[in-house]
Amino acid sequence: MTMRKTLAWLHRWSALLAGLVLALLGLSGSLMVWQAEIDAALNPAWFAAQPARCSALPAAPAAPAAPVARVLAVLKQAAPAARPAIVVAPQQAGAAHQVWERRDAASGLRREHFIDAQCGLYLGQRLRGAVRLDRAHAVPLLYELHSRLLAGDEGHLVVGATGLVLAGLTLSGLWLAWPRQHSRAAWWRALTVKAGSAPARWWYDLHRASGLWLAPLALLLSLTGAALVFDDSTRAMVSAVLPSQWLPRMAAAMTPATPATPATPATPAAGPLLAPDALLAVATAHFPQAAWSRLSLPTRQQPVAEVRLLQPGEPRADTGSTRVRIDGQGRIAAVHDPLRGPAGNTVVDWLFPLHSGEALGLLARLLWSLFGLLPALLLGSGLWLWWRRTRAHTRTLTRTHTGARRAAVPAAAQAPRRDQAPG
Repeated sequence: MTMRKTLAWLHRWSALLAGLVLALLGLSGSLMVWQAEIDAALNPAWFAAQPARCSALPAAPAAPAAPVARVLAVLKQAAPAARPAIVVAPQQAGAAHQVWERRDAASGLRREHFIDAQCGLYLGQRLRGAVRLDRAHAVPLLYELHSRLLAGDEGHLVVGATGLVLAGLTLSGLWLAWPRQHSRAAWWRALTVKAGSAPARWWYDLHRASGLWLAPLALLLSLTGAALVFDDSTRAMVSAVLPSQWLPRMAAAMTPATPATPATPATPAAGPLLAPDALLAVATAHFPQAAWSRLSLPTRQQPVAEVRLLQPGEPRADTGSTRVRIDGQGRIAAVHDPLRGPAGNTVVDWLFPLHSGEALGLLARLLWSLFGLLPALLLGSGLWLWWRRTRAHTRTLTRTHTGARRAAVPAAAQAPRRDQAPG
């Protein structure tokens, strides 16, 4: 078997085996590009400002001087058993703050609460990771499907491995589709779909042309997606070739800490913890042009808080990648500035914004959504071509075997005897 035939065989069967997962990730990714907009459209009471909401109160409330403290106080009154871990700032002024609890160690679910700081109202909650077909859980369900296949950490690893498979399929497809003759006519045939051709030829042309046109984007999205899943390996590889300086991992606020999780060294706090709004003031004083997006709350056992901020000019436009860690005494313990960090940190900070398309503007997001249809298109066309090829091969074998059997029958047995001839 020649190298070309071997590569074609590997390309075909790898695509057939991984095609369903690739199609699922592509279609869900097309929607995930617009997750914030979809979530806001489905749940406007949480993600959009509601000026009339406070009008039902006896007196119009003034803007709270300490909004995060008020949010946590409302949460404690509405849900006394809640264990707040992260406070998320509203992306739109006047919308609700979010408070995330830790993920449950057994189920992997995380409860998210929505609170109006201006009105002091508890607006509701949802359970991220739960399979519930309603407006509140639609986008979290889509996210869990795209990132974990609704299968927890094991599904997350499958997603990362599938990204590597897509990169391999893209490279092998490029090699197989590359014109052997480097003429303008050969490239025109490779990059276009001939109208009016036979169905088999039309599907083959579509499969090859779409793969060639979108191969750079396929490599970009597959490799950035795999890098986000295998983040520790990614950082190790980046550090091997580029200067890097990583913040040590904190005890995870979104998952229960385990002994295997490296954590920022900390000793239990002896005195009172700094108020959450005071923590935000320390962080925003260090980055005056930035807006805070998330606050990982300190605890007695982990008194180091982390404030995440968005600076103007950052590639990650939704939450930013700027981080300020503050100890129990209000001193800055560590800072990550994505606009002034080493080259290795810059590469890693760009992975998610490139994968989501948010760093490149509206046209890129539209292109990313269009690309999400490609795996399903290639799977469908590949399946059709494989089925047609298999059916043609089966028919050829059937005709060959039938001819061989007929040839093996003696001529005397095929001709009617004289006494049996019709008379």
